[in-house]
Amino acid sequence: MSASRVGLDPEFAAKLALFEKKLLANGIKVILTDGYRSIEQQDALYAKGRTKPGKIVTNARGGFSWHNFGNAADYAFVVNGKVTWDGPWATFGKIARQCGLEWGGTFKSIIDRPHVQWTRGKTLAQMRQAAANKK
Repeated sequence: MSASRVGLDPEFAAKLALFEKKLLANGIKVILTDGYRSIEQQDALYAKGRTKPGKIVTNARGGFSWHNFGNAADYAFVVNGKVTWDGPWATFGKIARQCGLEWGGTFKSIIDRPHVQWTRGKTLAQMRQAAANKK
């Protein structure tokens, strides 16, 4: 279940390492479940609950998620050796903010407690433009 850190922005990955260390210091063990996603992977997730079976898990189409730029990660808790999404979310969010990360538990459009991101002070439109300029 553990996701790879491949494709993550190196500075973001360093922030995640600090985040995980601080969580552990507070007795909270987590596992990275999702990091970088391609546009195609994001579109497949977006289709869930819309044109594909399942429940809606994202409001972001490909190119409209920080995952697509290597600046977002999703986590689950590890309790007694088992992966769970039941855990101390408020503490998770507090520590995320201490590490300079935005926490999905405070999002307005869809509450996404497992999600943290680092925007570098940019908008998604700026990130899409920068990606387009690299092509």
